[in-house]
Amino acid sequence: MAEKTRFAIAAVVPDERTDSDEVVAGFAIAQLNRGWRIGGLVQEIHQTQRSKQIRLVALEDGRLYPISQFLGTHSTACRLDHGGISEASAVMRRIAIRGADLAIFNRFSTLEAHGHGFAAEMLDLMSQGIPVLTIVPARHLTTWRRFTGHQAVELAPERPALDAWFADLSPSPAGCRPPSPAFSEARA
Repeated sequence: MAEKTRFAIAAVVPDERTDSDEVVAGFAIAQLNRGWRIGGLVQEIHQTQRSKQIRLVALEDGRLYPISQFLGTHSTACRLDHGGISEASAVMRRIAIRGADLAIFNRFSTLEAHGHGFAAEMLDLMSQGIPVLTIVPARHLTTWRRFTGHQAVELAPERPALDAWFADLSPSPAGCRPPSPAFSEARA
């Protein structure tokens, strides 16, 4: 019987019906509470009176990294704050030093498709053999496939799909560590 190929790189491909960010964040919290060493960044949208703000949340400690900026109500310029992304990249670089059972990146999107954003950190972690999970919008799938050398699995934005993928990679938490409550407590 042939051994099943296990892809340690996965992309959640969003659809219109599901909040992929919520699915990935819920998955991350569940794995942290099971004792897995999960690191990285999940994305949340915070609506203010003036605009919606995109923030990244560090799984290790719940720290917020705003990555959008308010440019005025009628602005058509890119609202992405490159400084916020640069600051948040330190979270991913720490994973490369400390290790993790899984690294979660909020997105592989336009910046990463052009070799910027978190592209270098993704490649670094992948080259170390640390499993990587991210969200990849359909318009970037072709670039993602080339970026990963076609070594990634594409998942539906559903918890059972993420749970099955991760369980196939690692049957039990290494060392049976106690849960890390930092992220779940910070989000409560």
